[in-house]
Amino acid sequence: MNSTLSSLVHPVLDYIVTENLYSYFEVIINLWTLFFLFCFGLVTNVLNALVFIRQGLKDSVNISMMAITFWDLVKCLSGLIHRMYGPLYALSPWLSFCWQNFTYYVEYTPIFAGYVNFSLTAYVSVERCLCVSMPFKVKSIITVKVTLVMVVVISMITFGAFFVVYFLYDIYFVYFPEFNTSLPLFRFSAFYYRAQNVVMPYYNTIAILLPFSSFVVLCACSTITIIYLKKSSKFPGQGTGKISSTSGISIRERKVSKMLLVVIGVKIGNLFPRMICYTAQLIEPEFYTLRHYHYLFMTVTRFLFVLDIVNASATFFIYLNMSSNFQNSFDKLFNIQRTKE
Repeated sequence: MNSTLSSLVHPVLDYIVTENLYSYFEVIINLWTLFFLFCFGLVTNVLNALVFIRQGLKDSVNISMMAITFWDLVKCLSGLIHRMYGPLYALSPWLSFCWQNFTYYVEYTPIFAGYVNFSLTAYVSVERCLCVSMPFKVKSIITVKVTLVMVVVISMITFGAFFVVYFLYDIYFVYFPEFNTSLPLFRFSAFYYRAQNVVMPYYNTIAILLPFSSFVVLCACSTITIIYLKKSSKFPGQGTGKISSTSGISIRERKVSKMLLVVIGVKIGNLFPRMICYTAQLIEPEFYTLRHYHYLFMTVTRFLFVLDIVNASATFFIYLNMSSNFQNSFDKLFNIQRTKE
């Protein structure tokens, strides 16, 4: 059930994670664990989208969160589509084999959607930082239209930066006697061999640079936001939603900022192990796919992927517990009556 990899990988020597051990890991983690996580993430992000749509997408925060939710949906849906080869194996090994290889292109989509998500969260952190540090100036600048344009542009640029990867592989057919038919496999395309000296360094660089820059922006902006929120708490408004004449930050704005800080904090926690992985790649060049530590590298990246999908599923519970507006909209959407304590 891991035949796709065998058509692309050259023999590697990895004493830390053997090929046999990695094959078990592929089935347990990369197939079934991620399959159920994708299902769960799909449900939670559909709920997010329904609530945001019900709220009307009338402010910049909802638009930003809806954009992040959209890419989490893309991530979970595309990952689930590819891993349907697992359940299909019970029906037909031949059908499972074909599905796994024909949907191999889709396997890259959750990764690229994750990069878009990092970029959008970095934008949200910058927006939130400006809202609490310069509230009077920024409110007239960061409008609904500006936010909408920004999330669309960031999404298109980030996803487009990785789109070239979809042209690196071709499908070819090989006859398998056990199935008595020809089955699809993947191999590097003619384009890959023509442009590999440019495309691969470009891809490897941007795949590290973009998450790293997002990590730096998230850390810097969240730190500044926390500092300004602490200052504003010393000069509260006179009631709910009122603006402090000293800080210019309303109580509602502080609550929204605190909720988004939790979202950003979870994203930082998701990115931090990636920073360690990228550092390891710089220290040991053989720690990469198709090189000496291929199976160790693939094992680590799979765990990072698991962490990424858990992060994509967690936002629903953050919104539900920290946003009264989200909770009220969710309750009305599903006609839930909560008992007041």
